[in-house]
Amino acid sequence: MTDTIGNQLPQPDPRGWLVFTSLPDDLQRAEDSTAAADFDRRRFGLVLQRPATDAERTLLGHLGYDLPADLTTHISYTSWSTRNRRWPQLEESQEES
Repeated sequence: MTDTIGNQLPQPDPRGWLVFTSLPDDLQRAEDSTAAADFDRRRFGLVLQRPATDAERTLLGHLGYDLPADLTTHISYTSWSTRNRRWPQLEESQEES
């Protein structure tokens, strides 16, 4: 599945790390579903947290991250509709490298 993931868009991107030129249909559907659920839960100015989805884990693994079992996604909205996802656990491990 990961061999059909397009290139990651240039970083930094206001949406976070998981922005690609294209995704396989099953990953795109999973990402769209998660985006809709996150949008329904959004609270402007607040950071929401939830366990990383299987799709997020697949995409982060594709980027080469070593993922902990209990990875948490942090979601914020930089505008009413621009969702930013972060993984502080991965950012911390990058800083230690």
